[in-house]
Amino acid sequence: MSRNQSILIATAVGIVAIASGMMFARALMHGSGAAQTGMQAGLAKATLLTPPRPLPQFALLDHTGAAFDPAQLKNHWSLLFFGFTRCPDVCPTTLGVLAQVEKSLADLPVAQRPQVILVSVDPQRDTPEQLAAYVRFFSPSFRGVTGTQQAIDSLTRALGVPVAISKSPSGNGDYTVDHSAAIFLIDPQGALRALFSTPHVPAVIAADYRLILTIPAPPQ
Repeated sequence: MSRNQSILIATAVGIVAIASGMMFARALMHGSGAAQTGMQAGLAKATLLTPPRPLPQFALLDHTGAAFDPAQLKNHWSLLFFGFTRCPDVCPTTLGVLAQVEKSLADLPVAQRPQVILVSVDPQRDTPEQLAAYVRFFSPSFRGVTGTQQAIDSLTRALGVPVAISKSPSGNGDYTVDHSAAIFLIDPQGALRALFSTPHVPAVIAADYRLILTIPAPPQ
């Protein structure tokens, strides 16, 4: 395969991932009436889901090696981001944004401060130990989550997260992973409450988050 062909394939994969993410956001808005709710609520960027969408069952591991399942999302607000530790740009940039969001929300009561969770889309390489070193670089409170490929694939499919492997044109077996850059807000009942799409701006995310805290969640 020529270099030009490899570049075209990688570009096509990226376009597919972006398009899938846009289609997912539109589906959420039209399927739940979230766009209208968001405008009425005065949200600047977040797409509010009405009603919130329960998450599927899953069994993963966090960066300490402890079990991570839906119970870990109960009684907390959580910001989920799907990425991987070898990501060259989107992931470190987004986690840097989330670190700033965390700092700006530090004045909230503990129960209202969101936990930030990176779910790996590259479980073959992202071991708990690898994730531990990575997420702690951004914040000591961040959590990294990994698991079997099947478990990760099941969760990304359920949430509509586009993921595609892009192999290196050198043929050395190396690869990168194209994925959605959306941030998912999970409420204390463990349901998907809102979606933050790109571009991510810390002050905007923090402001929308504070506003969402004041909006009563309708029955699921």
